[in-house]
This record gives sequence, C-alpha cells and structure tokens, in this order.
Amino acid sequence: MNELLVFLQSLPEAFKTGFIYSIMVMGVYLTYKILDFPDMSVDGTFPLGGFVFAAFALSKNGFLGITSPVMGLVLAVICGMVAGYVTGALHVYLKINGLLSGILVMTGLYSINSRIVGMPNVFITPDRSIYEIISYKKDFIPFVIIFVILLVLKGLYDYKIKENKYMIRTLAVYIIFTIALIIYVVKTQDVKLMLTVLIAFIIKMIIDYILTSKFGFALRALGNNEQLVVSLGVNEKRLKIFGLMLANGVVALSGALFAQDLKVADLQSGVGTIVIGLAAIILGLGVIKKSQLINEISIVTIGSLMYYFIINLALMSNTWTKSLFQAIKLPDNLIQILEIKPTDVKIITAIILTIILWNEFVKKSKKGKKKLKKERIHL
Repeated sequence: MNELLVFLQSLPEAFKTGFIYSIMVMGVYLTYKILDFPDMSVDGTFPLGGFVFAAFALSKNGFLGITSPVMGLVLAVICGMVAGYVTGALHVYLKINGLLSGILVMTGLYSINSRIVGMPNVFITPDRSIYEIISYKKDFIPFVIIFVILLVLKGLYDYKIKENKYMIRTLAVYIIFTIALIIYVVKTQDVKLMLTVLIAFIIKMIIDYILTSKFGFALRALGNNEQLVVSLGVNEKRLKIFGLMLANGVVALSGALFAQDLKVADLQSGVGTIVIGLAAIILGLGVIKKSQLINEISIVTIGSLMYYFIINLALMSNTWTKSLFQAIKLPDNLIQILEIKPTDVKIITAIILTIILWNEFVKKSKKGKKKLKKERIHL
C-alpha cells in the first residue's frame, strides 16, 4: 500500500518530465515522420539547449542587460536552430549522408557543449530558472488566462480544418483536461507542472499551424516524395534546412527546460535522446490511432507521457519486486542482479521499443495475409 502511495505521489513529477520531453518528441517527429530524415544531431542539441541556458544564467548581466529566463530560452532555441542548419548544410551542400550529417554534428556538439561553460556539468542558479521565479500566488491567475486564450485560439483553428462535431469534441477534451489541471494546481499549488503544460501546449499549437500551412504541406511533400517537390519548382534544399532548423530549435528548448527542472546542465543528458523520442513516437502511434478528434502531434505528446509513466512504474516497482524475490527465497546475490535500478532506464526503453516494433510487424503480417487471401478468393 505504501508503495502504491509513493508511486501516485511521484506521478506529477513524472508527467512534468513527460511534458518537457514531449517538446523534444515534437522536434524528433518533424524529422522522423515529416522530413523522413534520420537526425542524430538531437543527441547534441538537447544538452546544447541546457548549456546555452546555463551560460545565460551564469552571466551577471544576462544577455544585453536582459536577465529574464525567457531570454535564456530564446537563446537556446536560436542555438539549436544553428545546429540544425549545420546538419542540413552538411547534407544538402556537402552531399554527406543524412545519418552521417547528424552524427557529425552530434559528435562536434559534445565538445562544443563542454566548452560553453568550461565544464561537463554546471549548476543553474535558482534566480535565473523559469521554474524557480514563478509562484502560485503571483502566476496562477495569469496562467489560467493564457490557457483560456489558447483554448479560444484552438477552437478557431479547429473550426477551419475540422467538421463541427469533431471540433466541438476536440475542444471539449482540451477544456476537460485544462479544468482537471486547474483543480490539481489549486489543491497542490504546483505551478511548475502548469507552466510546463502551458509551454508544451504553445509549441504544439505552433507546430500544428506550421504543418497545416503551405510551408507545412511542402515539408510533408518533401518527406514523401522529394522529386515531386523539385518538379514543382520548390527549393528543396532550403526547405529541408528550414525543417531541420525548426526541429532542432524545439529540441534545444526542451533541453533548456530539462536543465532548469534538474537545476543542472549535464553533458550526458543528451545520451539516448533520439531513442527516447522514437520510443515516444512509436508508442503513441502504436497505441492511439490518428483521427479527426486527435492529430499526430497530440498522439506523440501522449506517447511521451505514456513512456514516462511506464518508466516511472518500472523504477518504482523495485520495492515490491524485491519483496517478491525474497518471498520465493532467491539468493541475495541473484536479487541484486534482478532488482531494477535507475541505470536500467535505457534497457527498459529498448524492451518497450522491441515489443512495440514486433507488435507492428505482427499486425502488418496479418494484414498482408488477409489481403493475399482476398486476392486469391477473387481469382
């Protein structure tokens, strides 16, 4: 019972991390699903965002006299976009394979990140962290007002692209979620989670708007059929670079928020970022089907939350699994090997991905067999 209580108490923190990572997942989605580009550079741009923000936080005068953490986030996004430009330039202008371009930038950023502040990890001072300067008394009402404005904008946006019944249902889902979040914040005064959800919501709406614009349709076409885009007279090189810049800027923003949440910018924080992003995307798209009620950006965001729920559940299960091993009288040395540790996050991720990918393969095989049977019947 105590283990269950501890697990439930840990969920808000897990969901906050999930929402922070959902911003990164949106960036990975842009390259992986939209551009069809294997961008490994995100393993470097994620910690880049954290180190750029840390450098801003350590500066006495901030940037050009501006000390607001918002400026630190803007700088992180800009630097992430520069990294995305380099990845795109290596691929487009130097004709280097896309995968290798990302690996080269990721490798280079490992050294660059450690040089930004002169050390592999650094503490972020609370007075410059966006999570530490906010408070329930001062910021709760403004946050609620911003949420209301965003919901109105969301309704107007959906009205243009969806049928009325789906627009109403979608808006109802968002309103219910917002009300639930507000009730939680009123009871706990946890404005950090509210701020994280707010930022993730804003980024999601921006990406939704971009992907349904002419630029977004061109990006989708580029990922599906590059030759078609070229034949239409669109500059595919510039388009691909813009797409990579947008994706890496979003990833760097996520890295800056993650560093502030931990209060530390760490060189190792980017290790496996691309795997986590792909895990969340595959998990979300594997479990939830796209419909007029919910689009793929929302699905991968939910996938990020699901991923961190599973990770949190696995890590918190250590106590009861250890009790189970002791109950069946396993040797102590075997229990030490079998017990779940924080370092097992990567292998848990690998197992989750393996199960989902295997499940997708089985589904496709069944569909293929059914299609083949139908063809034989018609013959």
